[in-house]
Amino acid sequence: MLMPFFIAVLPPPQVMNQIQSFRQKWDYTETSPPHITVKASSGLTATEDWVPKIEQICRGFPSFELKLGAPATFGTSVLFNTVLCKEIITLHLLFVDAIKPSLQEQKQHYEVTDFIPHLTIIQKYKQMTDDQFFNIKQDAEHTLDEFEPFIVPSVHIFSMNKSHTYTPVLELPLRPLKKRNFLI
Repeated sequence: MLMPFFIAVLPPPQVMNQIQSFRQKWDYTETSPPHITVKASSGLTATEDWVPKIEQICRGFPSFELKLGAPATFGTSVLFNTVLCKEIITLHLLFVDAIKPSLQEQKQHYEVTDFIPHLTIIQKYKQMTDDQFFNIKQDAEHTLDEFEPFIVPSVHIFSMNKSHTYTPVLELPLRPLKKRNFLI
């Protein structure tokens, strides 16, 4: 059985709760907790032979600061928070280089030059009207626009379970930031 995977950053609990509360307010159910995808499913096979490569990259990649920016949209189908962080792009490129999905898979999954880091708030579903989507977007612009920057200490591998929802199944720590103590 094919077990789709992806690799993502989980925001801190207060951000997670704020996004989930917003989704509940609009009766929206998502198949995964709020996250920022770093590597889509292309090349992440059920054999899991790619996991050691990802672990090795994570061990050498320093923790980094990430800032969620203002809400934006991909057309009229996806509402998301922008991500202000160049390190997540570097990490994405390292993962793609290690996994080596085909160019067709990279295009299909918006990777490499098509990669736009973001945290999905809501994806439009069939029954949702353009007006509903617009109202949700307006609400998000007022309620999901102010987040404090946070340190990303790890990434998570997500896997689809039997109920077709994605859950984090493995946390991979990044290299801890070194604290410098200066003597005066």
